[in-house]
Amino acid sequence: MSIGVFFDGFCSGREMLGIARQAESAGAKSIWFAQHMGYRDAIVWAAACTAVTQTAELIPMAISPYLWPPMPVAMAMASLAEFAPDRMGLCVSVGNLLNLAESGWTEVPNPVRTLREYIDALRALRRREVVRQEGAIHKLLGAKMEMDGGGEYPLYLASTGPQMLGLAGQIADGFLLSAGQTLVSCQRCMEAAKVGAEKVGRDFRRVRKASLVNLNVSRDGESAKRATLRKLAFLFRSRGHSENIKSSGLPIDHPKIIEAMARHDLDAAASLLPLEAATTFAVSGTPDECADRLSQYLSVGLDEVIIELSGQADERELAIQLLKQVTSA
Repeated sequence: MSIGVFFDGFCSGREMLGIARQAESAGAKSIWFAQHMGYRDAIVWAAACTAVTQTAELIPMAISPYLWPPMPVAMAMASLAEFAPDRMGLCVSVGNLLNLAESGWTEVPNPVRTLREYIDALRALRRREVVRQEGAIHKLLGAKMEMDGGGEYPLYLASTGPQMLGLAGQIADGFLLSAGQTLVSCQRCMEAAKVGAEKVGRDFRRVRKASLVNLNVSRDGESAKRATLRKLAFLFRSRGHSENIKSSGLPIDHPKIIEAMARHDLDAAASLLPLEAATTFAVSGTPDECADRLSQYLSVGLDEVIIELSGQADERELAIQLLKQVTSA
């Protein structure tokens, strides 16, 4: 079991670099950077982070084939590898449907085929092969990396849907679950990936199992929980969280949250979540409450839990202390 940290692109770059340095010193084995539309770029942030870290794996996530063709992504990853050889990875996914629609993809055709082709193309490009692929979305007609392709860095597939998780079990080096999952959802997702691995005779133990987990900690507890509700409202803008939300048993009007986020009204969306959601879908509250809840996520069979270090400076310090406690145990 290892612990990583992730950044969602909401804080400033300078703040991110300081937290990343502290997180690595506290024992974080990996640092993940989210590619949320309209926020900071994940690959640029990963490159910047090479200046303040020495050992942590650096992983942009989750790059969508519908917005980023394989060749420029392969080029960016090869360039990143020059700054951080042997400690980088990449996570790909379909992407958030709302954001895809805002960028012109009102329909997302052939998602499973597209991700399979995307992973195949990225692997071939990093091996510096001449790639010819008549894909569902992208066509590569003799594309080739002319520089070192970056080595055999791990490729993760991010999803919580059974078909895509099955694909991850079949062909990806690992899978990444979205933040905001209940423990029941984490177990359901892992089982879907296991089914995919067994379908092709693959040893599921070789598939890396990771999940993002929102973490907010404060001494009074309630302020951390209310901050978590805003994070969850942003996550729940996706229809893909419907089964996850149902698994909680909480009275949450998911369609109304989606409607509010479509208007870019985060306050309205957060107001639709009960306070209990903060401790059902995330790790939040006092340090003791967070330690107990984090131990539950660490016990469901994941290889890596990737936490967010957010809040004010004193709250981040509490989170760093919690990270040290977990990684030294």
